[in-house]
Amino acid sequence: MRPVPATAIACLAAALAVAPPTLAATKPPPTGGAHRFPNAVLIAAAKTSPLKLIDNLATWCDGDVTVAAWLTALTQLQARSIAWTAGDCELVNTQNPLDAGGGVCVQATITLAHPKDRADTPEIEIYLDDPQHDRPGPAFAFRSIFDTVDGPDYERERRAFDDQWRQRFPDTPPRPCEDDP
Repeated sequence: MRPVPATAIACLAAALAVAPPTLAATKPPPTGGAHRFPNAVLIAAAKTSPLKLIDNLATWCDGDVTVAAWLTALTQLQARSIAWTAGDCELVNTQNPLDAGGGVCVQATITLAHPKDRADTPEIEIYLDDPQHDRPGPAFAFRSIFDTVDGPDYERERRAFDDQWRQRFPDTPPRPCEDDP
């Protein structure tokens, strides 16, 4: 497990102080046991998960797109690289049981081509459910921390992260489809 930068912790604390608790996950976090899989298997499971699994209670036109394809398309003009890691959940809020983490998460840390400062490294996290049939469990939740136009923010919804990214980086390519208003 890699250490969480102090600036990320400070950003998360600031965001949590102003963010009202809302329900984003439909079930409690997994109870663990998923660490028996190699990190590469966990990362592959998260990257190939369709977005509809992490878009809790929302249906978007891009729901069948994979997490990796969505993130790559979204960040292609601004990211120098995306580093994928797996292990314990990092973007957790112990005050809200739904955000307390779980057995395993997969993180994507984005290295920006032109960051605001050295601490400007957006991160998303995909929560994986308990293993099923000797495979990692399905993705079921999304968390992120990102230095938006308005400052650091902790998000629990993939589409909110997408919207904030597009606000900060207006040259981001358009979405592959548009939802009905």
